[in-house]
Amino acid sequence: MKAFVDANTILSGLLFAGNDAILLELGRLGAVCLITNQYVLGEVRKVLKRKEFRLAEEEQLRLMRYVMECISIVGDPKAEEIRKHYDLLRDRKDLPVVVGVKKEGCDYLITGDKELLSEKVKRFANSITTSELLGALIEEKFLKL
Repeated sequence: MKAFVDANTILSGLLFAGNDAILLELGRLGAVCLITNQYVLGEVRKVLKRKEFRLAEEEQLRLMRYVMECISIVGDPKAEEIRKHYDLLRDRKDLPVVVGVKKEGCDYLITGDKELLSEKVKRFANSITTSELLGALIEEKFLKL
């Protein structure tokens, strides 16, 4: 199973206990193949620098190293590929995420973003929440027993 991880999921997993933190750890352990692209990684870096989180530079670096242990980082989709899908999203800044899922042949897009969880995007990129993916992983493991 190959899952593309959006910035909000990564950030939640880094900063809070819960399903997203479990998902990152499963990626680190190799139980699921987690992928994201440079665009998403840049979003994560920007958010970690916000004053509201009060993270020292060393802590930001430690968190980014952890991301690299959990998630494979791939290149961004080409601009012409992104342009082909301008009608897919109202918020076009998320197009590198959705198109990245297709580019990498991922089974799922893991996100908490409401627009990315819309039916239109689900049909294009099979977007689901972290809890839905964890449920699918548990079900898959039990079926193999």
